[in-house]
Amino acid sequence: MKWWQNPKLLAVLGTVLAVLVAVGLAHRDGLAESGPATAEGAPVGAVAAASPQASPNTSAAPTASTPASPASPRATKLASVPRNVLPDLVGADLQEAWDGARRAGYRFVTSHDASGRGRRQFIFSSWKVCDQSPDPGPLDRELRVELGVVRHDEKCPTGAAPTSEPKVVDGRMPNLVGRSVIVVRRGLRGDAHIDVDDLGGGRPVLIETHWVVCTQRPAEGQPVPDTVGVGVVKYGEHCPG
Repeated sequence: MKWWQNPKLLAVLGTVLAVLVAVGLAHRDGLAESGPATAEGAPVGAVAAASPQASPNTSAAPTASTPASPASPRATKLASVPRNVLPDLVGADLQEAWDGARRAGYRFVTSHDASGRGRRQFIFSSWKVCDQSPDPGPLDRELRVELGVVRHDEKCPTGAAPTSEPKVVDGRMPNLVGRSVIVVRRGLRGDAHIDVDDLGGGRPVLIETHWVVCTQRPAEGQPVPDTVGVGVVKYGEHCPG
């Protein structure tokens, strides 16, 4: 009888094979639980536990705390203002000026771009006060406080730049020269369409707060047509002679 024809021998071989398979599976599961081995054969978790970074005796280096920026003298002055007396706000950060005026009891505080470019003040801390109306002193708290401002990296205008929006009166053209394109567009909204022409080379006028009006069609005092033409250059450029 050949060995593969012996039922008892085949049963023994089957049992041995089953045991070997079970041992192999158990060994694999044990490796999976202990994690991948390092070059030295120890599990990664064991190496990490023994590393200096994980040692409870290793203390982290102390970090120096960053000192807070000192408040400006103007901000310190505006922090303690008497009630019912409008403080001097010129030169102050717009946020500090607004807080100081409110602290003194003046609730109606507004601001405008003193350069005449018509920019909005979304972040008060980016602007500084160039002029204020009314002047500082004991005043009715119900008065409106108007602040002319420019950005911190800009100089206050030396002359009076036109900052108000032009108004159409009795159907006649207002003076548009010297105003930014966005201010002109706001002022004539509902009265006329604005056709903008770059006098410096036909450049596209994309950000209208960057452009100032040099010429207008029709002239001031003429009837307002459906379309008003303005010739413009960028701020900092000279209007062509």
